Amino acid sequence: MSEVKQPEHKMASQECVTYPDQVREKLAGKTILIIGSSTSGHRLVWDIFTSAKIKVIMAGHEKSNDGAGKVETFFHYDYYTDQSDIEKHANNIIQLLGDRVKDIDGCFTFTEEDTPITAVIFGKLKLRGFHPDAALTVRSKQKTYEAMKSNTSNTPFKTEKYSPLSFRIRNESDIKEAKEITFPAILKPEHDASSWGVVKVISEDDCLLQYSKLQKEFKESSFGETFGTSMILMELLDGLSYEVDVVIYEGELMVAFVSDLGLYLPNSYACTSVCIPSNLSAERQDQLRTAAHHCCCKVGLVNGVFNSEFKMTSSGPKLVEINGRVGSFRRCIVYETIYGVNLWEIAAAIACGIKPCFQEVTPRCFAVGAYLYIRFHGEQFLKDDISLKLSSMAEANDILLLKESETIELQCENEEFLTPFCHLVALNKTSSKRARQMLTQLFQDLGFTGTDYDIERFTSVWA
Repeated sequence: MSEVKQPEHKMASQECVTYPDQVREKLAGKTILIIGSSTSGHRLVWDIFTSAKIKVIMAGHEKSNDGAGKVETFFHYDYYTDQSDIEKHANNIIQLLGDRVKDIDGCFTFTEEDTPITAVIFGKLKLRGFHPDAALTVRSKQKTYEAMKSNTSNTPFKTEKYSPLSFRIRNESDIKEAKEITFPAILKPEHDASSWGVVKVISEDDCLLQYSKLQKEFKESSFGETFGTSMILMELLDGLSYEVDVVIYEGELMVAFVSDLGLYLPNSYACTSVCIPSNLSAERQDQLRTAAHHCCCKVGLVNGVFNSEFKMTSSGPKLVEINGRVGSFRRCIVYETIYGVNLWEIAAAIACGIKPCFQEVTPRCFAVGAYLYIRFHGEQFLKDDISLKLSSMAEANDILLLKESETIELQCENEEFLTPFCHLVALNKTSSKRARQMLTQLFQDLGFTGTDYDIERFTSVWA
């Protein structure tokens, strides 16, 4: 990996201002450029930005965009179909902005695939952010792992210990040449941030079989049309999984949040549950925060709010992936409920050159949530009495009900790789153990009792 470069910035105060009051005061009246798509899950962002008196200009590559009617200005420009020259696309977007370009105070994106072009725009408009090289690195898991082992970086952090053993797989020959891998191992897409296409392989022959099968599925589903269908063969890591969301300003860690992930679905790497705040010891949480901060800085993510996933193995944290943008809307809403911290608002502040500082961030309550899937929960969820009960509980603030979309259909899912349609979160002021008990009892009350989705077992790590 080449030396990590940092973009030049417009002049901005390095004064650290207290979140939330002082940050919101400085954000009022700012104009933010958002690049990329917005889903219905981001609908709360527009309310937050409106109340903070933030003006939003959005440039999207899709004409259909949930945020289009909720921002001050939206324009469509297809920079996504052909990504061979993102410099040209960035220049075209800046041209389309016209005179409005001088009003822009900051820029960011919700979506991983749009981080490279967003980073180019950072540089061209001299906005606070990170270099395009950083965005391109974290788009690729293999480049990310290689960066952890690289000595050619302008950061003092030593990150090799966080990188798993891994190999890029572009064809069957690459599998046969990966002699250092011990089976069982993990085979997964190089360029995606979900559990789609992630499988455990028990031998070289099994790996060849699964690779061939997945490549066929990718082709049939148009997966990888933009970034390719290369895969990663990596060591199987022991231990449980954790999400770490970090706030970084000019390389300095301002705050970080750790979330515990429950056991995966059987024969799958789809998430089932999450616990916030973490149940790990303070020492282990600090290890994860340090790892996430150092790994982000190592690849050049030095300004913004970023999401990462780690395994806490017997030898310490091991990196699974880094996402060069704010984490999922579901977790952002849970963080705001528990800590009173809104990561979208903070991302906007950093983009505008506002350095946020945080008083001691302590939890107001405890949350244990479950991901709902059409296959296991869809039919029961859509019953009138169930929907009414859940809506009533959400209005009473007993639970969080975070739907992917306002409309839910019993559509066919991919048989192997599932996507949740809702995040159901139980809240309790006493403990995560009590929140877990509330969630498992709620599953029984709602009739979510199928044997294929055992919420008791998936959340047993927090019993």
